[in-house]
Amino acid sequence: MDDVTTDGRRPWTGRWIWCQDTGIRRTGEFQSIPEVDERVHDRRVLFRREFTLDRVPGRAPMRITADSRYVLWVNGVELARGPARSHPRRLLHDTVDAAPALRPGVNVVGVLVRFYGEPTAWWMPAVPTFSHGAGVLVAEVDLPGGVLGTDRTWRCRVSDAWTRQRPSGLGQARPEVLDGRRLDPEWLRPGHPDEGWSAPRVVTALHLGGIGRAVPPTDPYGPMPPRVTAPPAVTPRTPAGLRRHRPGTPGEPVTLPLTVDLDAGSPEVLTADFGRVVAGTLALRLTGPAGVVVDGSLGERLDGEGVPAPPSAAFSYTLRGHADTFETADPGGGRYAVLRLTGSGRVTVDAVTVSERLRPRPAGPFFTCSDPLLDEIHRVGLRTVDLTAQDAYIDCPTREQRAWTGDSVVHQAVDLVTNPDWRLARWHPRLAAVPGPDGLLPMAVACDFEHRATTTIPDWSLHWIRSVRNLWWWAGDRDEVAALLPVAEGVLRWFAEFARDGLLTDVTGWVLLDWASVQGRGAGAVLNGLWGRALTDFAEMAAWLGDHGRARWARAQHRHLAEAYRIFFDPARGGYRDWAHDGVAGPGLSDHAAAAAVVGGLVPAASRAAVLRFLLAREDRVTSAWSFGVMPLRAAMGPPPPDWDVDRQVVAAQPFFRYVVHDAVAALGGAEHVARLCRDWRALLTEESDTWPETWSGGSLCHGWSATPSRDLPLYTLGAGPAAPGFARARVAPRLGDLDWARGAVPTPHGLLTVEVGTEVTVESPVPVEIDVGGVRHHRPPGRWTVPAGREHDPDRPGVAVTA
Repeated sequence: MDDVTTDGRRPWTGRWIWCQDTGIRRTGEFQSIPEVDERVHDRRVLFRREFTLDRVPGRAPMRITADSRYVLWVNGVELARGPARSHPRRLLHDTVDAAPALRPGVNVVGVLVRFYGEPTAWWMPAVPTFSHGAGVLVAEVDLPGGVLGTDRTWRCRVSDAWTRQRPSGLGQARPEVLDGRRLDPEWLRPGHPDEGWSAPRVVTALHLGGIGRAVPPTDPYGPMPPRVTAPPAVTPRTPAGLRRHRPGTPGEPVTLPLTVDLDAGSPEVLTADFGRVVAGTLALRLTGPAGVVVDGSLGERLDGEGVPAPPSAAFSYTLRGHADTFETADPGGGRYAVLRLTGSGRVTVDAVTVSERLRPRPAGPFFTCSDPLLDEIHRVGLRTVDLTAQDAYIDCPTREQRAWTGDSVVHQAVDLVTNPDWRLARWHPRLAAVPGPDGLLPMAVACDFEHRATTTIPDWSLHWIRSVRNLWWWAGDRDEVAALLPVAEGVLRWFAEFARDGLLTDVTGWVLLDWASVQGRGAGAVLNGLWGRALTDFAEMAAWLGDHGRARWARAQHRHLAEAYRIFFDPARGGYRDWAHDGVAGPGLSDHAAAAAVVGGLVPAASRAAVLRFLLAREDRVTSAWSFGVMPLRAAMGPPPPDWDVDRQVVAAQPFFRYVVHDAVAALGGAEHVARLCRDWRALLTEESDTWPETWSGGSLCHGWSATPSRDLPLYTLGAGPAAPGFARARVAPRLGDLDWARGAVPTPHGLLTVEVGTEVTVESPVPVEIDVGGVRHHRPPGRWTVPAGREHDPDRPGVAVTA
């Protein structure tokens, strides 16, 4: 998909179209609540339109969207897949340039639209009206003779090539079962015969108060804004190795193309090892007789039977006997693809690939230092975030693919520091800004969990407020912050209802915090600390916008919290206890409670040095995580008793919450220790994967929330970041710790901020910059500057300007 300059808000010419059977049931006109019939769930409809061109234009902008998913081809060339996930009442549309696929003479547009029907991990159904909500397509393309839009001149056909499937399991995976014999690939070529095709239905808007519009915008899809995130960068990945074997045997190494002779009842199995976790659509190219079946899936690991686990992008494809190419409709992820071939005859497997469809990472920003281990840790984090940055920030590409409201705070922060394309970083907080009637955000958005109003994770809404603060600090867009601030206020006022004598107490929902064992009854130190941070973030943003009344309210709440929070402090150990019940603090201490107290602005000045020592002491840490995977069930019975020595040991933060720990260490003046803390990720480096897993032990192998070092090495060790919202000023405060040197560049709205630190500190900044070296601050205008790296520098002496 290419960027095309066009007015995404201009009036639509294309009409809503669908097949004749809408699948919407009602007993009488406007006499009942419309419902979508289950028989049209997981239905695929093919659309095509031929047209003739005398000449090919230089550009041919084309707008398109569908409910639920589409694939667009022009003359058999795939141009786009979409739409990007969103709430159905703000359905997004895509704009692509069709010109590269056009040719003089007869052309054809082909669109495959799939209507899921049942909510999935990445889609939620619209509330149906009397005409909409059971599948629909709209498209239009600017051509030399005018705009060609969807209408009754198009042709459509309900395809019977796919067997309908239902979601199953936590990830809502839906296997794809396609019989290639029932799908002639020539439908994508000009001149395909019309037999079996019919004119589509033009869908007019029928609902209470509707006026029968047949073009967008109409209910239930809202204003239909253009997609604002970057078009995906498509990268094919090929296996690093393949093995051919019979079921249950190790087999032998092979290469592609591979020819096998199949005997009925005796399957052949091909295992493709991509060498690392990959994420995208799994594609095959084969040659063989009609009727041969290929079953397959992706997975992170192989179980004892050689089956991918957990299964992802599962499919079954029946060969048509010619032009046999297959690509899964939904993306998946894993290191291994296992293909099982059954049937009779000679089959050649020509190609096995995974097409990664990820948001792009343009060149420019970088980080490197004198420690190769930290370089590798930084690189692995970038790869992990890339695989979990698709049409939204998702938790993992190999299992769920949900856009979790709280997880994304790490993905976004890594992108802001390391990726010059901020479109997804800016879009994701808006995607998640869908509060319920109580003001709280869903724990995951644009998915089955939001649709079914599943129990939410309250603290995820507080992490979302931090993501809004990140957006404010790095991008500095007043309109963006102003639009999101009321949602943040609703979240905070929801929490305020649980405040008793200043502390949040008995907060409802699934209070997760981290997979670590820090939950408890009554008032939780971690949740209260995150609330304190959110109140401060909100007050700063409100004041920046000139809304001093709301800022005063938040600061008043924070003062009450700070006074009450003292109950958690353990002066003998310098940390904070995890929870308090009936005015008595529990025995357990954690990284989480101390870090949350710091970022929440709740640590008195006299205690800051002790808390820093507490956070830096790692020898007494335990990585207890009895909550992992079973917390929703355990919560009904209450947390189990600690299985560690609470008088001597401290619960360590899991990888996700380490972003809060590192923020706290830096806020306490210990940024020079961040590089050392990032080396903890050495324990997660393995030969089996170059992505970060979900926890220190267990979970998925590719979880974006574990990528904190990729943010922190440029931000805290190199010390490069904004000193004012939107990089009106930059700040460079390198804190190398035990490193000899470090170099890097971070993106700003005005260009790259480049830093080199060794015996001197050299900065090239597109904005005014404050260079803080050894506690001495040098204020410089935009340009390239070098200052000594030691405290011996005289702050009154002008810095040394170095010409480029």
